[in-house]
Amino acid sequence: MALARQIVELGRRVRTEARVRVRQPLPEAVVHVPDREGLEPLLPLVAEELNVRRVVFAASAEAFGRWRAKPNYRALGPRLGPAVKDLAAALAADDGTLAGALARGERVTVATSSGPVELGPEDVDLAQETLEGWGVATDGGVTVALELEITPELRLEGLARELVRVVQDARRDAGLEVSDRIVLGLATAGELADAFAAHRGTIAAETLAVEVRDEPIADATFRTDAEVDGSSVTITLRRA
Repeated sequence: MALARQIVELGRRVRTEARVRVRQPLPEAVVHVPDREGLEPLLPLVAEELNVRRVVFAASAEAFGRWRAKPNYRALGPRLGPAVKDLAAALAADDGTLAGALARGERVTVATSSGPVELGPEDVDLAQETLEGWGVATDGGVTVALELEITPELRLEGLARELVRVVQDARRDAGLEVSDRIVLGLATAGELADAFAAHRGTIAAETLAVEVRDEPIADATFRTDAEVDGSSVTITLRRA
């Protein structure tokens, strides 16, 4: 379970860095871990927490893109002196083999014009050149990549989840009990209207709406305006 939590935390880090909201579904997460034992039964939970369609394993961390290494000058400067520049040049010329080994926690020997230099992961700063359309986070030998391409279908699903959020906020502001059934009106346009039409049933189920209309309801006891991704929506509701 601890490994599953780490995967979720890394995936959320990718979302944060890519500025993709948690409620926006994504196509896929690809995971590389040192040991898969006991993890496969937890993949559906990981997929749910990361809000991705599926989670699959990668054969190696290098599948996410080539690693690059630069000297950690604070650690290596006192040890190598001016020769640290020769090491920097050798690492810049690396095809990813040395950096990949360092990313896996291995020690390597780098041939430089000043002579061989033995390095461990603590001696370098590592970065991964990720594939276009993907975001990657790594920690302690665990790597998680999220496919960041949002299809029109996923876009509408994400907007529908945002509509659920603003309706739940409206329910709370209206002083409703958690179990109260409602009649709901959502008046909006553009992509939000498309999301509403495509996911009407889900929105109704998630907000306990026994009836959902695409216009304000005349006998509403609560009305509010909200904004979702730059578009406005008028929410009206009453107890059913």
